[in-house]
Amino acid sequence: MTKKLLLITAVILGLTAGPLAVGPAFAEDAPVAPPATSPAATPTATPAPTGTPAPTGSASAPAGPVPKITAAPAATAKATTEQIRPLVEPTKTPTTEPTPPSVVVRGGIETKWTALKGAAGVLGAPTAGEVCSLGVCSQTFDGGSIFWTRATGAHPVLLTEGHTGPRWHAKGGLAIFGYPVTDEKSVSGGTIQKFSSGRILAWTGTRMLEFSAISGIGSRWAAAGGEAVLGLPVTAEACGLKASGCFQQFDKGNIYWAPGIGGHVVWGGILGRWTAGGAQNSSLGYPLTEEACGTEGGCVQHFQGGSIFYSPTTGAHVARGAIGSRYSAAGTTRSMLGYPITGETCGQPAGGCVQRFQGGSIYWSPTTGAWISGRGIDSRFVSSGGLGGPLGYPIASERCVATACSQSYQRGDITWTSSAGSRLYGMSECHKLNNGQAKYSTYGANRVLLTWTQDYGMSHATNLYCLKVAGAYVPDWRTDGYVGASGFKRPGVPSGPTRNLYSPTGSFSVTEAFGLGNPGTKLSYRTLNPRSRWGGNPWTPTYNKYHESSSWVGWDENMWWFASGGYYRQGVVINYNRPNIVQDAGFAIFLHMNKVPTAGCISLDDWAVVDYIRKSTPGDRIIMGTYGALFR
Repeated sequence: MTKKLLLITAVILGLTAGPLAVGPAFAEDAPVAPPATSPAATPTATPAPTGTPAPTGSASAPAGPVPKITAAPAATAKATTEQIRPLVEPTKTPTTEPTPPSVVVRGGIETKWTALKGAAGVLGAPTAGEVCSLGVCSQTFDGGSIFWTRATGAHPVLLTEGHTGPRWHAKGGLAIFGYPVTDEKSVSGGTIQKFSSGRILAWTGTRMLEFSAISGIGSRWAAAGGEAVLGLPVTAEACGLKASGCFQQFDKGNIYWAPGIGGHVVWGGILGRWTAGGAQNSSLGYPLTEEACGTEGGCVQHFQGGSIFYSPTTGAHVARGAIGSRYSAAGTTRSMLGYPITGETCGQPAGGCVQRFQGGSIYWSPTTGAWISGRGIDSRFVSSGGLGGPLGYPIASERCVATACSQSYQRGDITWTSSAGSRLYGMSECHKLNNGQAKYSTYGANRVLLTWTQDYGMSHATNLYCLKVAGAYVPDWRTDGYVGASGFKRPGVPSGPTRNLYSPTGSFSVTEAFGLGNPGTKLSYRTLNPRSRWGGNPWTPTYNKYHESSSWVGWDENMWWFASGGYYRQGVVINYNRPNIVQDAGFAIFLHMNKVPTAGCISLDDWAVVDYIRKSTPGDRIIMGTYGALFR
């Protein structure tokens, strides 16, 4: 090495590591020359330089005082000024000055030099003595240098063509890549070597690439498993991408890096899908995570603008935006939807989008949002015309309870049961029970009978029997009927005595039925007899209650008489003004046969009353009133 290069190197190291001590205060740290009359010391089993070496994989040594080294490579009592100069990097051109006859090689460095065939090997003869600084010792030779630390041992940097040394030297040497922590290793077409702050790869006769641990791509490559996982680079690092990003291609995948995001590996089917869509220039942007694999052999990777899901059977597809958020909230691949089998397809009616999955679909529109349809219901929806059919977009996700599922749409419902399969229902007032447009609560009833007139003072009524399937009410049947001949009282106003012929407005429970014979019901059923009465006299213990008597007193109802006349052959008690009875607020409000205007009850065709009784369970509701009183 020329004196000029030694001086420049010493200045660089002095800037990064601080001034080196000289003279007696540094005598412990310097290699000690052997006595002139004695042979060189024999290396011990543990290499002689002992200080506090810089940790493997760290950047160049920090500035500050030089830590003491407790042992020197050789055992003599005196150090020379030449032997305590700063570490020096090898040059590509060997020094022209003759090698001083006093230059010796010893300790761990000698062991490595000897293993490389000494002066006859690739390194050739030494050109300077060993020097140490900050726990790192080095010695230059005709063909390179050997560096030693207690933690990593001795490793050469070879300057001959086809080795990593020329690139190491050209890209900053110790200041950038640090000292070698491994020997060179042969790889396909060249060699690779790890340094304390990076790796360098050299291909014989073609090109050389370096990875600094300071580089986001280089550190990610190493963290991902280096050449054992990603293989070797096939291009140099390229920067100037969107948002000041960089990228590098390797044998088995690519690494992309951007400020504030860091570097991430993209490979396999996910890489293919991402690059086909425009890579970092697409709406997905840069990767935010590494690929995560597991379910059914599939993988997912998250990007700035969405995610890509891949499985061997479905390929790779993007999930993003509102559909991607709904998919994520449902549990992605762990949900009933499984993996996507298509990308998002927009341009649907009303500006909507749809994406298909293994277990169903997600539909989105600006007015309805994104909702999930399971495969059974979705098949019926698609066969009925899908988004171009009569139902419109879903307004809620599919709901399932036990073996039944249902879904509400803009203009109807679809249900599915294991016994009956799927059924489609058009828009009805039952739908209003699902979407908050009903003013009265169902209290979670399994079935609800909606009975309404178009206005006050009318007795002819519409009756819609609603069945709850998996949490959504759908119509079972619709028929006409009658209520009180005077129509409905307004909400909160008692219907009063039956002689006034008004029906009450509200939501009332159903718990018991009556008639001439039980048609089969889960309600409490009372078979009528000639003594059956319903109390109608206020301020008596029997007001608005069933009791039996041989006489007919005041306003009591003779239920046997009404049964004989066809009204009460079958009937259901509507729990108005009971069990908390208000005297003279009204009594005997029933659902019964004989479809004519009533004194306050609901009358239907015989078939409807019997079907209602057979299907009802305790806690079912009857919601009754004018249309405007019941619905928003």
